Amino acid sequence: MTFEKDIFISYAHIDDEPLVEGERGWVSEFHRSLEVRLAQLLGYKPKIWRDTDLDGNHVFSEEIISQFPKIAVMISVISPRYVQSDWCVKEVHEFIDASMKNIGLTIQNRSRIFKAIKTPVSLDLHPVPIREVLGYEFFRLDPERKKVSEFSRVFGQQAQIEYWTRLNDIAQDIATILEEMKKQADVPGAAPASKGKVYLAEAAYDLAENREAIRRELLAQGYEVLPDRNLPLVAGLYREAVSAMMRECKLILHLAGGRYGVVPEESEKSITQLQAEISAEVSREKNILRLFWLSGDAPQDQRQEQFISLLRTDEKLCVHADIVEASLEDFKFTVRDKLERLDKPAQPEPAPAAQPAAGAPSRIYLICDKQDLGETGPIEDFLFNNNCDVILPVFEGDLAQLRNDHQENLKFCDAVLIYYGQGNELWLRSMMRDLVKAAGYGRSSPLDKKAVYVAGPASPQKERFRTHEAVVISGLGGKNEQGLHEFLKTVNKT
Repeated sequence: MTFEKDIFISYAHIDDEPLVEGERGWVSEFHRSLEVRLAQLLGYKPKIWRDTDLDGNHVFSEEIISQFPKIAVMISVISPRYVQSDWCVKEVHEFIDASMKNIGLTIQNRSRIFKAIKTPVSLDLHPVPIREVLGYEFFRLDPERKKVSEFSRVFGQQAQIEYWTRLNDIAQDIATILEEMKKQADVPGAAPASKGKVYLAEAAYDLAENREAIRRELLAQGYEVLPDRNLPLVAGLYREAVSAMMRECKLILHLAGGRYGVVPEESEKSITQLQAEISAEVSREKNILRLFWLSGDAPQDQRQEQFISLLRTDEKLCVHADIVEASLEDFKFTVRDKLERLDKPAQPEPAPAAQPAAGAPSRIYLICDKQDLGETGPIEDFLFNNNCDVILPVFEGDLAQLRNDHQENLKFCDAVLIYYGQGNELWLRSMMRDLVKAAGYGRSSPLDKKAVYVAGPASPQKERFRTHEAVVISGLGGKNEQGLHEFLKTVNKT
């Protein structure tokens, strides 16, 4: 069906009182800005309506109720006064009733009601029917000072920049749902095909903007993003809701930074850590790929430090997971690449490869830094002369190609030898973490034959280096053939 008006803005009168005499109130400025931005996105000026004669003492207008069946989308401007107003709450209920009598309250699993949260209000005070609807926060909370700054030019240039960022977010999402509704009206019964669902884990407050940037990009690419509603902050109910959503998705994304995040009731773990544990369980059962982005921010307490350490070392927590410690843009590139691969039509499974015969060459993946390529020759020769085929990493190609080749090598090799020469300690840690994650790349057997060859230049870190994860072969005093021989005894087939 078609609608006479695109948007109805529901608000409390006091929220449109200007702080500076002679200027527009917050709601009036929001109305104007949204109209302009939507016109730029849609290519036509949307019809946005609100009751400008609103007064808290008036009886609820039947005229407003009569308009709701003709309106496509409603925006509730949430504030302390809004949730206390019987009028505003009734508008929510009446719009929902009208929606259920025409095309329903959701389009492609997206609610036709949007929440623009002007001033923070406890979630349990939001009108019940929209309590689980995700909101667009037009404020910034300083956790240390426990102060709230609303996004408005009255509060300075930074607040104005953040206002436009958030307004663009809500405008893009409204434009998407209006376009979907128009398509359905033009072709009755037709709905735009979704490319599938992606679970974008809730993050701590310090990564909220990064998460929103990823969410916008996924929506623009045609994916449905979960969670698509507020989740209960009670541990048992939270686990149940998150697990159910993750099972619907083709890819699960996690973000971890400096802050530990919100801890639900009846739990000692944050939502960030709980989601990581839940996704590991779901991934083992459903074989769903996962990506973690570590922002590189220093952990601000011991809980977060321990959680980051688990992500880097715990094999169970890292099942079917890839950890990206790079810029946000690199992470988004990795997400796009993963989704492109997942979206490709399934190819017939190749016939199982024949098991190598006894005495056949072992495949050893010799991992090294690009700077060490000229130094690994003697070890390559030694391995080759001892019945091993040596696989070296490639260094030419785009990021996705290099990453895919690295994962394929870890998937099919018989053993791994890391050459620790010019690469720094962070590089070595990254390579060691990849060995832990190798099971998630589709290996048919555990990667249990692993060694680190410690080569020059010497350093205190190298002299002290030891690990339970792999055999350590010291080559700081020259080529250690004896150490290599001992390692090969565990590798070569008999």
